[in-house]
Amino acid sequence: MISEPRASSELRRTRTSGRHDDRILVPTRVVAAVVVGILFTAWFALYLHPGETDHRFAWKISSHMTALLMGAGYGSAILFYLRVLLGRRWHRVALGFLPTAVFTWVLAGATALHWDKFRHGSLPFLLWVWIYAVTPLLVPAVWLWNRPRDPGTPEAADVELDGRIKAVLVAAGILLLALAAAMFAWPTALIGVWPWKLTPLTARAVAGFVALPGVAWLAMAADGRWSAGRVAVQTVALGVVLLLGAVIRAWSEFDHSNPLSYLYVGGLVGTLIGLAALYGLEERAVARVRQSSGSPPLRKNGSELVD
Repeated sequence: MISEPRASSELRRTRTSGRHDDRILVPTRVVAAVVVGILFTAWFALYLHPGETDHRFAWKISSHMTALLMGAGYGSAILFYLRVLLGRRWHRVALGFLPTAVFTWVLAGATALHWDKFRHGSLPFLLWVWIYAVTPLLVPAVWLWNRPRDPGTPEAADVELDGRIKAVLVAAGILLLALAAAMFAWPTALIGVWPWKLTPLTARAVAGFVALPGVAWLAMAADGRWSAGRVAVQTVALGVVLLLGAVIRAWSEFDHSNPLSYLYVGGLVGTLIGLAALYGLEERAVARVRQSSGSPPLRKNGSELVD
């Protein structure tokens, strides 16, 4: 599977100006900075102290693995929002806002359905309610506001994802979204077969973290530019690494007689290998395009972005 250049060397040098300057707006960066702080707090409480959710989190999570899974998701998202905060081009991070929006909708729904399970009156609960009351509207609003800045064109050295890669991304995205929908709609039905202990609330919360990469893969396949999908791959790969660390730490909580325990771990390992292979394949293709076109390193010159 070989990715193809998006355009000829001349067409790839795109002059952007005005509304389509591919700029990350200041309000978008401000939101990203606030989100990084929130994510770090959640990662600290859940991934570093999974056994202390009774006073560090919005509700008590009995399973360390569930807390670690959620912490891994929040921790990997820190990388994404740091790229939004410090990045130079909007289209490189734009795809991440769609998965985040869906995630916030799922978590907001889980909160409404299990309101009685939360630690009412505690500071973590108040923060949780504020976050999931605001972000389901704020995240898509920021995306819509910044979206017109994307010129919709490739970078000077860019490649189009191969059709077979897109097909794999679509299949993986649909599979993950189907699983997430089932976990949210029928949590009690899946609790009995899940590799570790869940409750209806934690099952619905986990559904949000399952939906995240599912939406990311569909968005990445729809866009097609490797430059637009690179950060998504990096973010999910970091999440998988953190999840594998979580499995090691909480392996005693898994049902070792359940084949799904080993399928889950194998799926994580396979996903990480697949992402590494995809990243290497696309980066080599970009290097070939850059070499053939003689493109210089990325620089900004007035309104023109040149690779």
